[in-house]
Amino acid sequence: MVTRDLTAKRVLLHLLKDFFSMHIITTLAKELSLSRVGIWKVLKKLDEGKYILIKTIGSGKTSTSIITLNWENPLVEKTLSLYLTEEALKQRRWQVNFAELDQIIDFLILYGSVLHSPKEANDIDILGIAKKKNFVKIQSVLDRVQKTQSKKIHPINFTEDEFKSELKKQNKAFIDAVKKGVILSGQDKFVKFMRGMAK
Repeated sequence: MVTRDLTAKRVLLHLLKDFFSMHIITTLAKELSLSRVGIWKVLKKLDEGKYILIKTIGSGKTSTSIITLNWENPLVEKTLSLYLTEEALKQRRWQVNFAELDQIIDFLILYGSVLHSPKEANDIDILGIAKKKNFVKIQSVLDRVQKTQSKKIHPINFTEDEFKSELKKQNKAFIDAVKKGVILSGQDKFVKFMRGMAK
């Protein structure tokens, strides 16, 4: 079953989060540290399950295959939400710390050095996507959470449209936050948002 295949999971999450790149077999293999044969096996399996679309352009030796998520398959959104939730569970401490935000934000991204070097990190970078009317509530929750943290919380809040605009401007910091960050909450809404970005 595709959902239990760890390499398939890595491929699907990579296609979701690295949304600005054009994905071909060679680049996917390199970015995920897999052989071309290894990546091709996984892609064939994902293609059979209709999780991805493989579009061949060119012909003969100059042909190349472009790989994209198959958003027409309803299982794609559900599977990606599941994978993002599994990723978030590895950051249980932060999920608990920011749980109060769950009701007032669309989705919350934890990113930056706190993920890979928690002891050395100077601050806690979070990116919240919410309705403008909730920004004041978000700040008051964060003020309370800050009292329990030794590191400074560095929040950035956007409405969905503002965040979309930043990503379309190819703001490197936010593209990196999406690529390397963890979606602490609102995984379903994040996947829907990314589907909108892919159009």
